[in-house]
Amino acid sequence: MPKKDTAPAIPDVYWSKDMTWSLLSEVEKDDNRLVLLGKREKKENTSGDSKITVFQWIGAVVLPKHLYLTR
Repeated sequence: MPKKDTAPAIPDVYWSKDMTWSLLSEVEKDDNRLVLLGKREKKENTSGDSKITVFQWIGAVVLPKHLYLTR
């Protein structure tokens, strides 16, 4: 028996210049950068957060209207 797809459909998003810059600025934040891109120096500590958690934080900031789809 095939599984039913219960996940909501993800709507298309038009990426404006402002949204793109907002995404880049969120990725560049120290806490997010450390998890997503890795350490710059060996002495830096990791935050202990997973990449999916950081992506959810960034999505909540950049795409707040679509936040309800995952919760």
